[in-house]
Amino acid sequence: MIHSRSEETIERLFELTIENEYKIADIYERFKKLFSHVPGLPSFWQELHDDEIQHATTLQNVRKSLTPEQLLSCSAKEMRDNVVRLHHMLSKDLVGSINTLDDAYELAHQIEFSEVNAIFKFLSSELIPFDKQEKIISSGIVQHQQKLLDLSRDFGDREWRKEIKIQRI
Repeated sequence: MIHSRSEETIERLFELTIENEYKIADIYERFKKLFSHVPGLPSFWQELHDDEIQHATTLQNVRKSLTPEQLLSCSAKEMRDNVVRLHHMLSKDLVGSINTLDDAYELAHQIEFSEVNAIFKFLSSELIPFDKQEKIISSGIVQHQQKLLDLSRDFGDREWRKEIKIQRI
């Protein structure tokens, strides 16, 4: 690959993606507080928060394992555009518009099933040996998304979620 400007490198893609993972973790931390009055929900949001921190740690470890040449290589424009778009979205106050558990669930679903995991999968698997990819993909993405999908089964359906109001702090 051709070396490029710093904004277009794999290194920059890692930096932004790691920042995004921490921003998502912060959103889940805030949800934990907003729904602390509902038994079980604080630990649910804490698990998602912890997963995001683990995603950031995984990406940091992958980044550390790469050579300077790999880090300075040009990233794909489409991937870069997705990361930047997500970074801008996460820079807004997304939690300020949350009024119910359903609002929080829908935002989490939008985040988790958007480009976030495609970017995470690319950075954590395309750049590391094949034998380490399965664990990262399984624990980093599939199990994480399943936790969110299990919310209805473990707590209540959409109608129930709509009735659960945030706790004003």
